[in-house]
Amino acid sequence: MSRTELWLRGIAFNVAAPADVLIRLLDEAAGEVGLLMREGRDLPEAAVDAAVRHPAERIRRALARNLHVDPARLAPLASDSSGLVRAYLAGGTGTRFEPRRVRPLPDDVLVTFLTAQDGGEDGRITAKEIVGELWSSRRVPLSFPRDMAGHDHPALRLYAAFPWQSLTAAQRNALLDDPDPVVRKAARESSWVLDPEAVEAKLPSGGSRYTWFVLGTCALSPAVVERCFADDEVHPLARNRHIPAEALARLARHRDAEIRRLVATRPDLGPEAAAKLRQDQDEDVRIRLACHHPLAPPHLLLDVFVTRPAHRPHLLTMPAFPRTGWTHLIGHPEPEIHAVAAADPTLPEPPLEDPEGAVRRAAAANPTLTPETLETLLADLRTAEGAAANPPLPVPRIHALLDLCLNGAATPPAARR
Repeated sequence: MSRTELWLRGIAFNVAAPADVLIRLLDEAAGEVGLLMREGRDLPEAAVDAAVRHPAERIRRALARNLHVDPARLAPLASDSSGLVRAYLAGGTGTRFEPRRVRPLPDDVLVTFLTAQDGGEDGRITAKEIVGELWSSRRVPLSFPRDMAGHDHPALRLYAAFPWQSLTAAQRNALLDDPDPVVRKAARESSWVLDPEAVEAKLPSGGSRYTWFVLGTCALSPAVVERCFADDEVHPLARNRHIPAEALARLARHRDAEIRRLVATRPDLGPEAAAKLRQDQDEDVRIRLACHHPLAPPHLLLDVFVTRPAHRPHLLTMPAFPRTGWTHLIGHPEPEIHAVAAADPTLPEPPLEDPEGAVRRAAAANPTLTPETLETLLADLRTAEGAAANPPLPVPRIHALLDLCLNGAATPPAARR
């Protein structure tokens, strides 16, 4: 890879780069870097606006897959002339950067998708196919049906009738008396799931897949909950968001580690139960807590990152993931761990001469480096990308590098000096 390509890649992911710098990377001369940037990082408002209006579909399509930018800022893409752009926004998962992470779409975007009459002016995809992408994407928040319960459009009220548990009592009563007969029928057919007596009556005497579904999703009477504990059939209870806090706390103390692992993934877990699971003698319990619960402490996230490679892409996106405290891992045999340690701003001497390229790039992006050191690193192919991504790199210097990369300027100003 050439030096100019390395500079472009570094600048594209420089967290301190202002909007005017990032907008310049939409230039065709930036090649694939503009696409990588649009998809793989948060962007200032001006840069998002420029990409939303960009004439190149590939730029808008890459932005539609971005899971870092607030989805509300991507709302214009829901009615983009390209059906593929719409579908990318509706799907929003499986990017090369964030294979597990999703961000829910705002209600106005969801309404646009669900009431669209076509799939875009290009005719390459249908509105029904885009809605299919949406429902399989996990980008529809649990609050959406509740928000749609009073919508003027009967099709949207119909969506509200199916996830009955998420509605308020007033909304459920309104749907049961809805002026549209299709909505009324759907509401009646859904209402039993929150009636513990009706749920108990529907439970068959023997075990079955249907029984597990009911126990895992519906409102349960105290008698049914106690029967599950007595029969040691608590696996579905660990997934049921209607069980009382006391039952959830009992599950957090269950002797079966698999039950505790399921409980550890629940964000509604109380502080006391979460504290107990943080000390659990099973490692998978602690790992699942770290990956799912907002109360997971930074040191636990660090431990999981070190011991479980499969969770690393997800952990790096978590707000509580620690960026300091890695100095004891300098020299770790795994380059991925060594690279995170090399970026620790409390590190006295970043390992700029490390034999691993990923470690050198991370070290060159360490914000403690002096401007003089950065100039040396920019000239070296081994560290040019990391140095261009270094946040303290002055904005005029970044523009000078872009002049060289995009416009073919003869020599950047700092080099002339």
